[in-house]
Amino acid sequence: MSQVTVLAALTGATPASADVLRIGDAAPPLDIAHWLKGEAVTSFQPGTVYVLEFWATWCGPCVANMEHLSEAHDRFLRDEVTVIGLSDEKLSKVVSFLVSRYGQQDARQNDRIRYSLATDPDRSVYRAYMDAAGLRGIPTVFVIGKDARVEWVGHPQEMDTVLASVVNDTWKRSAHAAALQGTLDRKRLLNETGDRFTSAMDERRWEDAIEQLDRIIASGGGERSIPIRYSILLSCLKDDDRASAYARRVRDEVWDENPWLLYQLAWVTIGNDRFPVEPGRRDLDFALETIVRAAELEPENELHFMMLATIRIERDEPVEAVAAQRRAIELLEAVRPRIAEHEQIGYESELREMRETLAIYARQAGPSAD
Repeated sequence: MSQVTVLAALTGATPASADVLRIGDAAPPLDIAHWLKGEAVTSFQPGTVYVLEFWATWCGPCVANMEHLSEAHDRFLRDEVTVIGLSDEKLSKVVSFLVSRYGQQDARQNDRIRYSLATDPDRSVYRAYMDAAGLRGIPTVFVIGKDARVEWVGHPQEMDTVLASVVNDTWKRSAHAAALQGTLDRKRLLNETGDRFTSAMDERRWEDAIEQLDRIIASGGGERSIPIRYSILLSCLKDDDRASAYARRVRDEVWDENPWLLYQLAWVTIGNDRFPVEPGRRDLDFALETIVRAAELEPENELHFMMLATIRIERDEPVEAVAAQRRAIELLEAVRPRIAEHEQIGYESELREMRETLAIYARQAGPSAD
């Protein structure tokens, strides 16, 4: 997505702060309150490699990644490697999680975790690592080398090659530090920009909020900011001309490749609970055009057909709405064999709501819906 380039600092500069944790820095000590599995680590031992993952019980990707961390623990069992999973939740919360069950195998969470596990409710270690590195998203792993210095930071699914190199003494920190630190610095600046955006939204400074979003989008990592920018123009500023011009520029740029963003354009155009749009200001032709294209690009996604049905109703086209809603239900029913047991309740609830909506549409369409 091409945007006007703003704030060259987003691509490089490192904020000066005594609390910044950088690649190659000494790893902060682990002042951890509760150890639930494994031996407590009170200091980093020379010659030992540590994998410190920040996670939470509510984080689906974190829970799914536990087997991967267990495999890493097993793979380097004979080497001096300690894998630690660290939450910042209350002890009782993590204990309850450990005795819960997971997946189709109905395995106890405690049995899935073969590495050290701890929790630190005062968040002192989170501040020393995550805040100091300018990070917020979890799961995040810090690989700490044999000299107790930070070698690498990133997603645990991307750590395997790095970890093996650190263990085997083939990892060249100096060769990777600049690129790794550049990534961390950009994330830090994006987070700071996000904070300014949140403040602007809270204070209803809509133009300032758009300016912050433009900075995020210009950095190359802000696709999800685009629908919000459109929402502010359309719903908050009520500037139909600017909103229309922006939405159409986005549509033209993603027409052949991005069904998700086309769906978002349709969703914003007709309004929603967070960003309502008065019925007389909804460009239903534009909404229809974008959602039809999204469905063409991604014909197996039931969400596109649910949105299509909603727009058809808005356009007083109940017969077409019934057809679209029926297709959405067919697509959702087709994935039933792939729904995990722990997801069944939510799945059935969604299907029930979709059928109830179909019944409403059918009543509006009358006999012609058959």
